[in-house]
Amino acid sequence: MTDRTNSHVRDRAVSRRDVLRSVAAAGAAALLGAENSKGQGTPGAIDVHQHYQAPFAGADAARWSVSHVVELMDQNGIATVIISGGAYGDQVYTGTEAGRTMARKLNDFAAKIVSDNPRRFGFFAVIPFPDADGSLKEIEYAFDTLKADGFGLLSSIGDKWPGDPSFLPPFQELNRRKAVGFLHPYTPKCCRNLIPAGEASVERDFDTTRAVTNLLYSGTLAKLPDIKYIINHSGADVPVMAGRIKDRVPGASTYGAKMPTDGVTPNTPKGAFYELQKLYYECAHAAYPAAMAALMKFAPPSQYLFGTDYPAEHPASTLNELKKLGLHPDILKALYRGNAEKLFPRFKA
Repeated sequence: MTDRTNSHVRDRAVSRRDVLRSVAAAGAAALLGAENSKGQGTPGAIDVHQHYQAPFAGADAARWSVSHVVELMDQNGIATVIISGGAYGDQVYTGTEAGRTMARKLNDFAAKIVSDNPRRFGFFAVIPFPDADGSLKEIEYAFDTLKADGFGLLSSIGDKWPGDPSFLPPFQELNRRKAVGFLHPYTPKCCRNLIPAGEASVERDFDTTRAVTNLLYSGTLAKLPDIKYIINHSGADVPVMAGRIKDRVPGASTYGAKMPTDGVTPNTPKGAFYELQKLYYECAHAAYPAAMAALMKFAPPSQYLFGTDYPAEHPASTLNELKKLGLHPDILKALYRGNAEKLFPRFKA
């Protein structure tokens, strides 16, 4: 590692020291399960993790409606929801014309909801990533015609992960557009029945961690730096595993008695933590004390976002936990709305 790189790493550590100190008390409160709820309201929150239910995609239409979502939003102080597709991978990530068609139908469906309720809803576009030409066409249509607020990305794309070189053309275009991408878990076919109920309880978050690690190790995060990624569920296992992920960056790993590096390689020239700490982390169904303590020890408050994962989870599963943490009002303000306003300026109050 060069002196210049060492200096950069030291400067970054110093610049984050005050931030980490400022959240240390909040992290401790999270670990202790503090019950102080002063200032814990949701002042016009922006929810970046909700899913629409499209009847033509096999969803249960009776389970979801725009009117019910708006009612739930009003009951819980949520001003805006940015909706995304659910587990559409087997229907869209096919590399076929059928995959293109389903992506277009899903995007048209979501865009109609937004056009009817422009201040209450935004949407993340579905992109048929295994189909490079179809992906480029859908990116153009979704962003230029439908005015998508960002794009959705499942953690597994067929039998590959997002940093695979075969997906480079659409990622290059999304980087050119400085797009916001929402990473959602999707269990690969290999791992859907490893343990009873494991797909719903743990495997999805494991796959999120695989996807983030793949984006890091492949150099996608560093080489295409203008895509702004939102990682689901408080980062899944990323905050807890970040040190081990850093110490095993291909080409920088050390074993035995040697000191580990900071993960600086041609694919990660600024180090692994630099790339992982610039990601955004939404807290849907992951505002529990341990999860939030890990996230807050790893990433600064500027990277926190609010989400609920409705209809998979009731908003209370996130909101009630946040209210128990005793977080500083400034952190809550950033988490509930402030950081999202910077990513999505059209929703700025």
